[in-house]
Amino acid sequence: MLATAEIADRLSDGAAAVLSRAPGPLAEIEDWLLLASARELLRIDRTARFWRHRDALGMASFWEGGTLGTSGHLGAALASMHGDGRVREAAVGILSRTDAPLADRMLAVRLTDHVWSVRDAATKAVLRRTSLTQADQIVPVLHLIEGRARGAEVLPLYLHALAGAHGEAALWSRLRGSTTPAVRRMAFRHSLTNELLSASDAVAAMPREHDRIVQSLLAHAIADRAAPDVVASALLGDRSAESRVLGLVRLTADLLDPADVERLLVDPGVLVRLWARQRYEEQGRDALSVYQDVARGTGPAAMRARAYRGLVEAGGAVDREVTLDLVRSTEPPLKKAGLRLLVGRTVHGDVPLLFETLQTGTNRVARLASEVLLEMPAMWSDADLLPLTSSPDPELRRRAWWLKRNRSGWDETIADLEILLDHDPTLAALGRNMTIPQFAQPTALQRTQLIALLPQVWPETWRESHVAFAAGLRGEA
Repeated sequence: MLATAEIADRLSDGAAAVLSRAPGPLAEIEDWLLLASARELLRIDRTARFWRHRDALGMASFWEGGTLGTSGHLGAALASMHGDGRVREAAVGILSRTDAPLADRMLAVRLTDHVWSVRDAATKAVLRRTSLTQADQIVPVLHLIEGRARGAEVLPLYLHALAGAHGEAALWSRLRGSTTPAVRRMAFRHSLTNELLSASDAVAAMPREHDRIVQSLLAHAIADRAAPDVVASALLGDRSAESRVLGLVRLTADLLDPADVERLLVDPGVLVRLWARQRYEEQGRDALSVYQDVARGTGPAAMRARAYRGLVEAGGAVDREVTLDLVRSTEPPLKKAGLRLLVGRTVHGDVPLLFETLQTGTNRVARLASEVLLEMPAMWSDADLLPLTSSPDPELRRRAWWLKRNRSGWDETIADLEILLDHDPTLAALGRNMTIPQFAQPTALQRTQLIALLPQVWPETWRESHVAFAAGLRGEA
């Protein structure tokens, strides 16, 4: 997305290209206006008339002096955004007689014009452009301005005109293939509500769909209209967790295959596991035994980790020794499962293992280990952080900073001061957004650390810093 000043520069380049009639710059500006999204196109139009950039498209006399009539559809497209209403009205007249994709788009933009005569001329021109190719350019803009004060009434009128020319089925089929996500969603919603798409159509479309909102619309249509066996086959194996939950909610226990429900007991989705457990118990089966078998089995590490989580969710318990073995595992999914199970059960003897995990684990594993350590800040000290803070690896130093900073209070400030002294500029930048406690005094140890750090960070002015003032250190020697 371009900045406002950059948009103004491009508009100036466009006006210059119209004057020089250079093919290369003209093609570049036309591509820019054609490829911009509807929202970006309205932003370009607003920028063209913004008082600070009103000169970007030149004076009104530039266009009124004959340039507009000889500049082609691109010149008319640019002039339709000019700050002078007479220039815009003349440009709309030229665009109304022009059959080009850019003319379609710019006429739709003018439906938001504050001058009634310009808006009226644009409305009449748009309502005459009823080919499906023209609709591809016009509908995204109309859909965007539907919620605005000016031009909102045109979308239903235009859709009615299109339906009269091509039929409802052809129109909404075309709009379902739009490259604009908002238009596709509108089209699918309308098609499903008005039964232009059947349940079998929805089933066929589900595997190819990547838009989450459209996926949700299709899944609800399948759940509401399809036969139970179709719902099971289409939704229970879908890649969307929402679809899998919907399948379990819509189908009662007697309609579900126990094998499908058992598979979903270790699903990645929390809600999927919840509903699978409920349906499994309604079938008279024991979810806890399934979780125990999978957790102790030889399946993929991620599946075993989910089994441990499901075991706890179902009310079961995992032995502390088993939990520690999971934390020591070389498989990141099992490590993460062990760290989650360790929350609230940590003792002082776990600190070395947690710091080792913090030092050697992946980023996500290290974050979980940090969260466990932050539950018991009194059980560890800066000495435990030393292997990380003195490491040549900047990632380990960043982890040490994050852990110490999240102890809050003056430790947060001290962590920022320490990272400011790091020789890695990327790490040093982390300390610039410093937080200073307002209603707490540093401990004796924290005062000592502050007195040592402040002269290194601000050698000449540390006594005048906000940190020194809040800590009561301005009078220190």
